[in-house]
Amino acid sequence: MRSWFYHPGAAIIGFVSRLLWGARIEGLEHLPRSGPFIVVANHCSNLDPLMMGWATGHQIGRVVHFMAKIEMRGWPIIGWLATQSGVYFVRRGEGDRAAQRFSLAALAAGAPIAIFPEGTRSRNGHLKAGKAGAALIAMRSGAPIVPAGVSGTHRIFPGRSRWPRASRALVRFGEPFTLPHQPDGRLDRQDLADGTERIMRAIETLLPEDQRRLA
Repeated sequence: MRSWFYHPGAAIIGFVSRLLWGARIEGLEHLPRSGPFIVVANHCSNLDPLMMGWATGHQIGRVVHFMAKIEMRGWPIIGWLATQSGVYFVRRGEGDRAAQRFSLAALAAGAPIAIFPEGTRSRNGHLKAGKAGAALIAMRSGAPIVPAGVSGTHRIFPGRSRWPRASRALVRFGEPFTLPHQPDGRLDRQDLADGTERIMRAIETLLPEDQRRLA
């Protein structure tokens, strides 16, 4: 997998994000400098994967492999650059086994990955329900999970706007944690549900009140 553009692209995104939206990072000390880990974050803007690439691996001199929707591969220019930045793709809603295998292989090799557990972006900025994929990968691999809350990006391109608006952006990382490691055998649905809820709670605590889950 090619990743030569990861750091140059992250540097460009970081410069633009700081210049236009005053982007900040908090809790950087929670990102491990070695070994595998799984970043899990909320997703409320198409800018989030780009900004997270800058906020994660670029800050610690590592490449973080981001899981992205397969449709992204077909986007002009951006799709190709993603393939040169360590991004791997998943077919949403299909339980993509190939994406799961890549995730587990990357973690087993000591590489970090990043997943947006909601599976799609929230158009109103509020955290949505999480899918079980992130919990499954965490339980199979035993890798530590680093939660992240991304705030303010949903206001940059509100609705279907094509023109950016002023908004302060913040990426906040929380303390790593692990889910019960179960490398083999059938995973219990309740265990997966409990693991998913723990992941979403960890993300939610890093978000401002107006981006937390609706009651």
